[in-house]
Amino acid sequence: MHSLNKGALGELAVKKDLLEQGYNVYEPLVDVDQVDLVVELSNGAMKRVQVKTVMKLNRGTSIEVNLHKYKNTHRIDVVAVYFLPKDIIAYYPYDNSHGLSLAITTGKNNQTKGRKWFYSYERFPEFS
Repeated sequence: MHSLNKGALGELAVKKDLLEQGYNVYEPLVDVDQVDLVVELSNGAMKRVQVKTVMKLNRGTSIEVNLHKYKNTHRIDVVAVYFLPKDIIAYYPYDNSHGLSLAITTGKNNQTKGRKWFYSYERFPEFS
């Protein structure tokens, strides 16, 4: 699948999910500033969203997203991670990190401490 098609599928899935959650969703006419969508919160605040579509798990247990190009840009507020094979979305408040790892299943060593779980981020974050 071409990367542009993959990205379009992710953006469509995120828009649909956000509308179902009751949000107003806006789309920039041109994506030159790393913002795919703008979401209006219930208090009227606007949050900038970057959508990342992922096709496979890293080591079979987690989703890895490289975010280095967003670090220190102050351009995005939320990273929406769409995992295409399972048609699921996580909304992670961007914390200016270089990358993001979200666990889908328990690792082979059964370690759970310190892991960020994909399913903990299924609702869009309501923060000001």
